[in-house]
Amino acid sequence: MKKNTLALCEAGIMIALSTVLAMLKLIDMPYGGSVTFAQMLPILIFAYRHGPKYGMGAALVASMIQLLLGFENFSYLPLVTWYSVIVLALLDYVIAYSSFGIVGFFKKKFNYPTAMMIGAISASVIRYLCHVISGFTAWCAFEIPTGAVLLYSIGYNATYMIPETIVLAAATYYLCSAIDFSKETPTHAKKIAVDGNIALMKVISGIAVFAAIIVDTVLVFSELQDAETGDFVISNLAEVDWISFAVVTVVCLGAAIILRLVDKKKVNEN
Repeated sequence: MKKNTLALCEAGIMIALSTVLAMLKLIDMPYGGSVTFAQMLPILIFAYRHGPKYGMGAALVASMIQLLLGFENFSYLPLVTWYSVIVLALLDYVIAYSSFGIVGFFKKKFNYPTAMMIGAISASVIRYLCHVISGFTAWCAFEIPTGAVLLYSIGYNATYMIPETIVLAAATYYLCSAIDFSKETPTHAKKIAVDGNIALMKVISGIAVFAAIIVDTVLVFSELQDAETGDFVISNLAEVDWISFAVVTVVCLGAAIILRLVDKKKVNEN
């Protein structure tokens, strides 16, 4: 009973956190879809800690909240029928987001970090496939400039799902390297030196790398879609601000490397 109560309380916290992260959008697409600050990471953590039963339940609740928050996307449907509404609700929300509860199935088959990474990537692929199927079924009557419904759906959804997956994978990797959620009470994933300055440098170096990934992802993928037609245009890579991309990458990764070197030196001295 106590375990169930704690699980329900934790589920509420993780679902709320996931909802907040979903509202913090890095990129917002013209016909639905966005890149967020790893909105499904809290659900992944909860599903890993409490298994597929609770994980799928929490993911389902999170999907329903996303459905309520995404009612505006139904207005983009070219033909609003019971069929298109059901397909959009199930594939773009319920199934797509509920899939993140599957990480619970990997807990006994892989170690903690590996299970989390496999779960994050697998669920993201399932979500992408759901969006693609929804794109060429519920949206098939849409006047697509390219004239190819399936190819358009593949390209459009890839524009935001690729960077969303990159951000989620990076956040999952960083968090797993810092905190071990496999224990009943989350602890440091690795033994950290007593020196608080050393621990702080590890955290800052990780944040620097994560920041570089987020900024570079936004700089590149925000240019790959035509704002008016929604087309995925690979040739728009020429429009990317590569100077800013290079500066952000060099500064953030350089800072991370320097911090880790200093960290290593201090650990050796201790």
